[in-house]
Amino acid sequence: MSKLIVLRLGGNGLTGVIPFTLGNLSRLQRLSMASNHLEGGIPHDLGRLMSLTHLYLGVNSLSGTVPPSLYNLSSLIEFAITENNLSRNFLANMRRFSFPQLRKLGIALNQFTVIIPEMLSNISGLELLDLGPNYLTWRVPDNLGVLKDLQWLNLQHNNLGRGTSGDLKFLNSLTNISSLRLLNFGELYFEDNEIFGSIPEEIRNLISLTIVEADNNYPTGAIPTSIGKLQSLRELDLSSNRLSGMLPSSLGNLSLLYYLNMSHNDFEGTIPTSLRNCHKMEILVLDNNKLNGSLPGNFIGQMNQLRSLYIQKNLLTDSFPADVGELKNLNDLIVSDNKLSGIIPAELANCLVLEYLDMPRNSFQGNIPLSFIS
Repeated sequence: MSKLIVLRLGGNGLTGVIPFTLGNLSRLQRLSMASNHLEGGIPHDLGRLMSLTHLYLGVNSLSGTVPPSLYNLSSLIEFAITENNLSRNFLANMRRFSFPQLRKLGIALNQFTVIIPEMLSNISGLELLDLGPNYLTWRVPDNLGVLKDLQWLNLQHNNLGRGTSGDLKFLNSLTNISSLRLLNFGELYFEDNEIFGSIPEEIRNLISLTIVEADNNYPTGAIPTSIGKLQSLRELDLSSNRLSGMLPSSLGNLSLLYYLNMSHNDFEGTIPTSLRNCHKMEILVLDNNKLNGSLPGNFIGQMNQLRSLYIQKNLLTDSFPADVGELKNLNDLIVSDNKLSGIIPAELANCLVLEYLDMPRNSFQGNIPLSFIS
């Protein structure tokens, strides 16, 4: 099989180890053994496959370290070893080598440690960088903004951040990458780290961004109004941080947004009326803040795609709007632990697919609407 160019064995039930003799297939350009049950280490002999452009070994049970010989594969375009048990300092060793053709690098769901090296910025054509979950530490390099083709960046579930205000400095660099779209970097994942700092105004430059998940960190301060410039955004999750101030009315400019989660922060003030312009909104999560005032008129009923509304544990007052009856797709409505008053709107009976209605610890009065049981 000395003339073999493509070898694809992924998605089977293969067991055992990767044969070291594969290193003899000198013409091999594509090798896929992903999604099997392979064990043991990655043979260093694979480093002799100098024509290799695509290497997929993910979703197995491989262990040990990535052999240094692989760093010499200068023709690699895509390299994926996600979801194994690989460990040690793979990224640190990359400092000695370069992958001039590399477009996609996936090492998530392993046990890699050490810091993210600044030399990653030298892989100028990188489009996808998937680094989490792992055990990476220290700060995210603030020179990633030179990766002008980057579209997908995943940093989630690591130990990134030093607990200082400079932890989000890398975002200032990323704002130079207007191509970030599907993080697919339309998706920007850096949740579950220990990142401090504030969200920069320059985030407005990431005009192709479609998904931002930055929950369970320590960002502080207000959300910049410039976030309303991200009009390709479909999912925005800033929950469980230390953000404060008012929710910016510019959120209403995000007409494609279908998931918004701002829960478990310190937001105050009223819910922006402008959110009613988000006609594609399906899930709106604002609970566990300090939001006050009444729910805006003609607010809820305008979001006729809404399936879930969570506004519990705030300081909301006045009556609950009757236009809730316009929400024909509503499954979950949780408004507990506020200061809502007046009668429970009978129009809730028009929400024909409603499964979870939670309204305790408010000041509702009057009768339970008979329409509930009709």
